[in-house]
Amino acid sequence: MRHWLALLVFAACDGPSTPAATLACPGSAALWIATDYSSSAVGSLSLSGAITSVVGRVDLGADPMLSVSGGRAFFVARDEDAIFELDSCGNPIRRFTAHVASASGNSDPYAVAVARDGSLWTPLFLVPAVLVLSPDGTVLRTIDLSGYDSDGNPDASSIAIVDTPAGEKAFVTLDRLNPYPQSVQPSWMLRIDTSSAKVEATIVLAGRNPFSVTQDGDVLWLADPGNFDDAAEPNAGVERFDTATSTTELVAREAELGGSIAEVAVSGSCGSAIVADATAVNATSLVTFDAVTGAPIAAAAQSPFQTNGFFLQGLAWAGGELLLGDRRRAATGYPVHAFTASEGGCALTAAPDGIILPSPPVGVVALH
Repeated sequence: MRHWLALLVFAACDGPSTPAATLACPGSAALWIATDYSSSAVGSLSLSGAITSVVGRVDLGADPMLSVSGGRAFFVARDEDAIFELDSCGNPIRRFTAHVASASGNSDPYAVAVARDGSLWTPLFLVPAVLVLSPDGTVLRTIDLSGYDSDGNPDASSIAIVDTPAGEKAFVTLDRLNPYPQSVQPSWMLRIDTSSAKVEATIVLAGRNPFSVTQDGDVLWLADPGNFDDAAEPNAGVERFDTATSTTELVAREAELGGSIAEVAVSGSCGSAIVADATAVNATSLVTFDAVTGAPIAAAAQSPFQTNGFFLQGLAWAGGELLLGDRRRAATGYPVHAFTASEGGCALTAAPDGIILPSPPVGVVALH
């Protein structure tokens, strides 16, 4: 199963482009991306149900990712090695590229983080490297990662740049799927000093196969499914990585939550996740847990929302509501379900479906 989710992607400038017209989107709370795996769409949404949509106006590829960094939003067409910067309505306003010319085939950019000096750090999934780009997109350096797995590619899948007590550092997850796509060995986190671009620490992660990563200040929340055909692995679950100390712990285990973790979203002490069971269809459920203790609040068996396939994709807290993408078609389109949490707790109440997308969603991210 290929990754569909990541923190953020940005890439080298592909030359001049014509910005799309900027539209006012009052009340927009989040951006969304969708794909039928032949074409993609992107736009914004409000909690009242108003949406904007970019469908067909720009070739967005078939394998997208979405996130925000420093108040900027980005869409990556992984299969095209193309990245689009978005305005707050979801309109592509610039086009960039991330491709290693010396490598055959697709480089598959997976995530990006912006350093204090404006440089752009982008790990590649199909090429064992992190590209470091200048603000105008010129390649400043390529950090070789081939030595971090015996097959020559450690499968770098996310990056976050954080100001730590020891200075600004880049944190890069290595899935280390060897033999691909199996997770049979520990996954790692690289800590790289941004000023020297030197790897200064390799931290063994508590969980395996970090499928998606969410940054919350100094904390990185990792969804570690291990292998999706096993929902009871002891080293899989929700992981909390403290960038200030480079220490990590498995907060909640997949066996306790009732499935392999695909996505995590945390608001205060209320943790939520999409989990998949170990059947051939990987049926998905929304679960909740105490983000401090890891104790399950509503595991898969008590889930407030379940599907009979891998249909739940896209999870984010926005405007005090939990948004959950659903790839099953409803009467007029594809819903993004909204839930509110109990005051001071994590009991979820579903709101009436009012957010309907034109294409099946794969990602939702809050606008801050």
